[in-house]
Amino acid sequence: MTRSPHSDDRNTGLDLLRALAIVLTFFVHFLWIIGAWVYQRDFESLSIRDANGFLEGVVIWLYHSQHGVFLFFVLSGFLMGRKWFSAHPPAVGTYLRDRAWRTLPGAWLAVTAALGLMYLAGRVPSEPLRLWVENLFFLNWFRKIDTEHVLVVTWSLHAEWLFYLALPVVAWVARRWGKSHWIVVAIASVALAGAVKFLSVRGAAYVLFFAAGVIAAIEQKRLRAAVDSIPWIVVLLLYIGVNGVYGWFSPTAAKLQTALWNPFDTHAIAFAFTATLLLLKIVDAPFGQGRWVRLGRYIGKISYSVYLWHLLVLLALGHWLGWPSALAAQPSVGAVGFYATSCVLLTWAVSALSFRWIEQPYFARRERQKIRNAS
Repeated sequence: MTRSPHSDDRNTGLDLLRALAIVLTFFVHFLWIIGAWVYQRDFESLSIRDANGFLEGVVIWLYHSQHGVFLFFVLSGFLMGRKWFSAHPPAVGTYLRDRAWRTLPGAWLAVTAALGLMYLAGRVPSEPLRLWVENLFFLNWFRKIDTEHVLVVTWSLHAEWLFYLALPVVAWVARRWGKSHWIVVAIASVALAGAVKFLSVRGAAYVLFFAAGVIAAIEQKRLRAAVDSIPWIVVLLLYIGVNGVYGWFSPTAAKLQTALWNPFDTHAIAFAFTATLLLLKIVDAPFGQGRWVRLGRYIGKISYSVYLWHLLVLLALGHWLGWPSALAAQPSVGAVGFYATSCVLLTWAVSALSFRWIEQPYFARRERQKIRNAS
């Protein structure tokens, strides 16, 4: 039986959305290595129409699946929006402690492991202590220098924490406004995105993704009937089409976020709308207990651990240990398949351990706190 989306964040639909997001994210980083190894091309600078054949076009399209992380942003906005725009919003201190316990221990362990692997690979950075401390608190992303990033996936945690800090302020203003809260969120998001654009700092579109999730949380009940009337096939084709059209005309988003206006900005607006539609469609959808649903729920459940560790595994096997070079004499399909299987299995094992020893204690602590608050 599907749990109510209002009971907690272990809703089946949301976990399946997390699973989709993390699988897409894995594709991005896996194909980044495959692009250089098999195709000997920089997919970062290519659009789908630059592909040499259909198969490479599919690979480049999957490389554009950075929208997996953007889905996480929309989902984060939705979940945090439900907290802050509920009848009983949390105290700021309690909220920030909860976010710290949720996000930091696993990230700190992954950053420390990444720095250790850099030493083992003979890539000792200058000023390692400063680098370690800056990466622990995501301050390295204010520098925008690639050599300062020990674990690249922390860019999204940097964006998440800026959102965590901004949301209580926006919610306070909305409550003072006293009318349609979503209007305040929309105005704040446009203002913040505009300010980031004016400063030519990467990430203006991320504000829109978080805001879209918050607005979905605020307006969920009012939008439910309209969303339910849209067939699933329309939602899925729209989602695929928005990302396919962008990928056909433009290289990846990482190359297109600092100019005043560019194709990624147009894509970001379309994606924010489409991802919100997908979120609202899936959050109340009934799901059974079939094998694939259970697998998707589990992947969604451990998706944060997978996100923290998958790139480290890919780099450790692909670059630092040089598996692609070692397998170069093998047929490309077999070598790529062996590398992919090894990365998936090792990522799964490390992520499952990380979830068991780092995330589960957090969830257990949160449940105990809920019981104490209810008693």
